Amino acid sequence: MFLSALIDVAGHARKVDAAFEILREARKQGIHIGTISYSSLMGACSNAKNWQKALELYEDIKSIKLKPTVSTMNALITTLCDGNQLQKALEVFPEMKRVGLRPNTITYSILLVASEKKDDVDVGLMLRSQAKKDGVAPNLVMSRCLIAMCFRRFEKACMHGEPVLSFNSGRPQIDSKWTSLALMVYREAIIAGVVPTMEVFSQLLGCLQLPCDASLRDRLIENLGVDTDSPKRSNLCSLVEGFGEYDPRAFSLLEEAASLGIVPSVSFNESPIVVDARKLPIHTAEVYLLTVLKGLKHRLAAGARLPNTTILLPIEKTQIQSPMVKKTINVAGRISQGIASLLRRLGLPYHGNESYGKIRINGVVVKKWFQPKLSFPFNGKPAE
Repeated sequence: MFLSALIDVAGHARKVDAAFEILREARKQGIHIGTISYSSLMGACSNAKNWQKALELYEDIKSIKLKPTVSTMNALITTLCDGNQLQKALEVFPEMKRVGLRPNTITYSILLVASEKKDDVDVGLMLRSQAKKDGVAPNLVMSRCLIAMCFRRFEKACMHGEPVLSFNSGRPQIDSKWTSLALMVYREAIIAGVVPTMEVFSQLLGCLQLPCDASLRDRLIENLGVDTDSPKRSNLCSLVEGFGEYDPRAFSLLEEAASLGIVPSVSFNESPIVVDARKLPIHTAEVYLLTVLKGLKHRLAAGARLPNTTILLPIEKTQIQSPMVKKTINVAGRISQGIASLLRRLGLPYHGNESYGKIRINGVVVKKWFQPKLSFPFNGKPAE
């Protein structure tokens, strides 16, 4: 225990050579070195981020036929992953079971963080499958890494024009293996009692966003079977489920996330309705606003008067240099620009400027938007 404490101190000081010297000196004196000291030494290698020394120590442990502990193996895998040696870590990983050790949540978290860092989704999926076989429940780190990799691939698929939308049910729905996988990982996390962060949830919603494609938007409107004399076909987006921006499942996910405390609840008790998007990630902010519009649509159908809606947006400050003076001005950040762009795509006019940190949508304007003038005779679906 005394030697282990010395080695541990050297490790935390990141003096890995001094830690190994303590081990060599103890051997010279014929002192029996146990698993605790070796575990501390592996921790010293991890603190020093010296994966070569860690592998050297591991070979030494095997040569004296000493059974390592799970913490020793986790420290070794951490050191390899920190040293950008994911492949070597994956070679060490199965040896844990061969010596009778059970990988735990920490083991899988370390490996999944490394696979997400290299954006190796195949390794991530293999680890997810293996964790399920080992009965290891997902944690926040594991879920975050997998959803992040799915989100990146979904974005890439949309960017390259790959088909991600299906009309098989008669209504537009995202049909992508990356979206399905992200939803599955999210569901498993919720069932395991994990409460995802707002950033993780926003990436999940990003996997349900419809591509911003003009031809796709036209197809969504054609699928309704309605037409208008107005050249602004975007006004018909109010008739599309999900408003032609997100898969309708995004609304259900937001309501569930609000009940779990991940995002703030949508409230219709105020007049005007206030949407505070200042601390929301982009996809969460967009779906939150669309959820408000969906609620207003139901309110209009019930014959109620629609209140105004105020949207609070984050602003950023920047300095501009003029010949006379240096001036600080407010500019619209990414979230503010995204919300404004969303409203323009929807054809929904608003008052104010996003660089001021607040814009307003008039209730009368929203009512007209929900009731676009259609061409006659009406040739839409009877059920609609």
